[in-house]
Amino acid sequence: MPNGDESRRNDKYGITHVHHFYTKRNLWVLAALKDKIDKSKMHGQLGLVFQSVCATLCTKLARYNMGHRGNGPVSGTLYVASLIAETDVLKVFSGKSNDFLRAFKSLNGGNCISCSSITNVRNIDNNSVDYIFTDPPFGGGNLMYSELNFLWESWLKIFTNTKQEAIINKTQIKDLSDYKKLMLDSFKEMYRVLKPNRWITVEFHNSKASVWNAIQDALTKAGFIIAQVTVLDKKQGSFKQVTSAGAVKNDLVINAYKPPRQKFEDRFLKKAGVGLEKDFVAEHLSHLPIEPNIERTEQMLFSKMLAHYIQNGFEIRLNAPQFYNMLKDHFKLIDGYWFLDDEVSAYDEWKKEHGLQAIEEIAKGQQTLFVSDEKSMLIWLYNYLSEPKSYSEIYTASMQVISTVEDQLPELKNLLETNFISENGKYRRPESEDERSSVEIGREKELLKAFERVLEEAQTGKKKIKEVRKEAVALGFTKAYQEKRYQDILTVAKRLDKKILENNSEINDFVEIAELKVGEGI
Repeated sequence: MPNGDESRRNDKYGITHVHHFYTKRNLWVLAALKDKIDKSKMHGQLGLVFQSVCATLCTKLARYNMGHRGNGPVSGTLYVASLIAETDVLKVFSGKSNDFLRAFKSLNGGNCISCSSITNVRNIDNNSVDYIFTDPPFGGGNLMYSELNFLWESWLKIFTNTKQEAIINKTQIKDLSDYKKLMLDSFKEMYRVLKPNRWITVEFHNSKASVWNAIQDALTKAGFIIAQVTVLDKKQGSFKQVTSAGAVKNDLVINAYKPPRQKFEDRFLKKAGVGLEKDFVAEHLSHLPIEPNIERTEQMLFSKMLAHYIQNGFEIRLNAPQFYNMLKDHFKLIDGYWFLDDEVSAYDEWKKEHGLQAIEEIAKGQQTLFVSDEKSMLIWLYNYLSEPKSYSEIYTASMQVISTVEDQLPELKNLLETNFISENGKYRRPESEDERSSVEIGREKELLKAFERVLEEAQTGKKKIKEVRKEAVALGFTKAYQEKRYQDILTVAKRLDKKILENNSEINDFVEIAELKVGEGI
């Protein structure tokens, strides 16, 4: 067995080589079967069946399960149980052959299977693919793919080139930054081959905010614009819209698109984004489904625009109040969501067809948002306060969605007083322009004061800053970026704990662009 985080787990039991994972009887039968397959005219198809059998099903990894759900291995590990279940090789091979036969019959030609690394698929032309669906390697550091594959790769005598394996692995000396770089290289290739104005779907099981941010950063830095993130509830088969890391027990489904190059991307690069904030929003809205969608809220639109400008090094000319005024001047606000003028009639038709109950159900689904920081908490509050509610109602509901929050989250009372309107003993969304402006000005003033305290601590202190109000840092970095105070960004970043940068893509984007600007002497 090769050196690895998982592959050497059984050394203490004397299982140090591939043949140790098989009983002698099964090893002999498998060897004889492999010999006959190699001499067969259908060695390719039968070899595929063989690898599914020899990998785990007919090894000592199959544990006796006392009749519950049958005997079988523990997925994702090379764990050998104290009570193994020897499997009948020929019986399993016969059953698997029938499974593969049904699969082969469903293929109608035109299929291409490649074993190359997605970091380099030069055999596929630029702008030639209509749609991409990918389930990328899990980056949590507990699934060691090439090590798990080593059993059946040994039979084939073809082994994974681990240099391009996107993984967090101590043996390979790969950490989160290496994983992120490999995912960025992968998404760049996907971006290259995908046709403009077409879509990519990323299905991904999330466990850590840092890994989720690595996937999201890699997607956006490759050029994709994320249009929707949903949580797939495998038990109910439903999707729920989210804005941050999602429910950790479920799978995330990320839908993103490649912007139409000539109409959008080239013009943006030529003008460096100046005066094109409205164009960005219009382009983004045109890609969203015409229905209640959390991506259509002003907070998410501002966040998307900000991320696009930062990652391209464009000048940020609009603050939040100015951005919201721009939305009011050029787009339509209905039920708390922004639409293009020519989408209004289609949305009216959607409401007639689905009724108010559908809107309420969608809003309720959005309220299941996994709250991980102040920004996601504010978006949850905004969705929850579709109608005025008392503090006790809000407090009770918030306790059901707040999980372990690493951010310095202000008290709920403070968040409500600063960001919403108190009226007749209840809190509601700001409605008039004066209310919106007053809320945003007050919020910015409070956050910038908090950032100045962080900046002062970074300038005078020597210890790492492990706890910080991330929204204050994000806004402070935005202000510093606008005023070209790149060194202030780097001063704070140098003192911030590494986890803060890893777990917040917005903050990390500012740091990376500041490093670039300082390096260029700007």
